[in-house]
Amino acid sequence: MTDTNGEFSEEILADLIKEGYSGQELKKELQNRQAKVKLAVEKMLDDAHKMATGEAKSMSYDEVFGGE
Repeated sequence: MTDTNGEFSEEILADLIKEGYSGQELKKELQNRQAKVKLAVEKMLDDAHKMATGEAKSMSYDEVFGGE
């Protein structure tokens, strides 16, 4: 499994600063959001694996992103 803790750090950090976080609150919230990203990435990889092996039905582009 790829380490996802730092992959979105800059984007998350920028959002947190815009939201007014600083100091220890900033550090704690950064860790919380990084954990959520990691869980989401792990779920997406698991779902992709299941679709690739036929354990789950593949989804169309429109099912994933919705129609225009």
